[in-house]
Amino acid sequence: MKSVKIGEIKINNPVALSPMAGISSLPFRIICNEMGAGYSPTELVSARSIRYNGIDKSLRYMRISPEEEGITAIQLFGSEPDDFTAAIATILDTPVLKEVSIIDINMGCPVPKVVKTGSGSALMEDPARAADIVRACKKAVEGVGRNIPVTVKTRTGFNAEDRGKPDFAKALADAGCDMLCVHGRTRPQMYHGDSSNEAIAVMREAVKDYKIPFFANGDICDVKSALKMIEDTGCDGIMIGRAARGNPWIFEQVTAGLEGRGAPELPDAGARKRMLIRELEGRLKYLPEDVAVREFRSVMPYYVKGFTGSAQLKVRLVGATGIDEVKEILEIG
Repeated sequence: MKSVKIGEIKINNPVALSPMAGISSLPFRIICNEMGAGYSPTELVSARSIRYNGIDKSLRYMRISPEEEGITAIQLFGSEPDDFTAAIATILDTPVLKEVSIIDINMGCPVPKVVKTGSGSALMEDPARAADIVRACKKAVEGVGRNIPVTVKTRTGFNAEDRGKPDFAKALADAGCDMLCVHGRTRPQMYHGDSSNEAIAVMREAVKDYKIPFFANGDICDVKSALKMIEDTGCDGIMIGRAARGNPWIFEQVTAGLEGRGAPELPDAGARKRMLIRELEGRLKYLPEDVAVREFRSVMPYYVKGFTGSAQLKVRLVGATGIDEVKEILEIG
């Protein structure tokens, strides 16, 4: 794929990690960058929480490292423009965050506790409010001496019958959105059923004349599905989500395939175990060991998927309480 520019930021390889709660930790994003991901946004963080509770509670989810992960993006969710204004002001006043490259707005999360607040995919039902949020974010990043693009990640619809929301996409583009990424499922689908390339294409066509990059997301798990997404939607870039869990190698695999190169060899069991430990050790740098291991329990099974005896291995890993125990289970010295 050709490089794209999000605002003034050049994305050399527009094959990115899709932000995922519990998955998109700083250590994992650093690993994905090494594997060729164009960039990797953080998991979603509440703009309202930052506004009213300060940065400390949310910092662990937003932590970035430009030196190690390259282009950085912090993803915020909320329903009130003023919350975003305040949250961005706090981010840009916080030393470990103020060098962020991109501000991304989540307008696609289907989780009920997010939707019931009018945030996430609920904003698809209120394009005027969604546009106001984009405008508020654009204004909030002005005057910092550098260009900070504002991007949006959303879905193909709020209701089951939706087959793309072209008017919603246009409202975001009219408001100044610097890039739009669309996941090919509606809110009721959550993460089940098939992603619709056709519905994504409807939204891509709606913003074609705005000359902003358009990324697509949903069911991309290998080179074949990546190529089909690009051909079906005409997207400028892709985001890979669930297929990257425990498999950061997917970025070098897909990139090689899209460039017509031979794909690197798939990692063996030893390499996957070592990468699991590396990510866990990365989490230990800023979390207590018991917390890091407990939260990583949901991720470890993805790294050992397909191993001989993986079912029993997973059971043991999700009961681990410390890194030494994890190493013992994996038989790593």
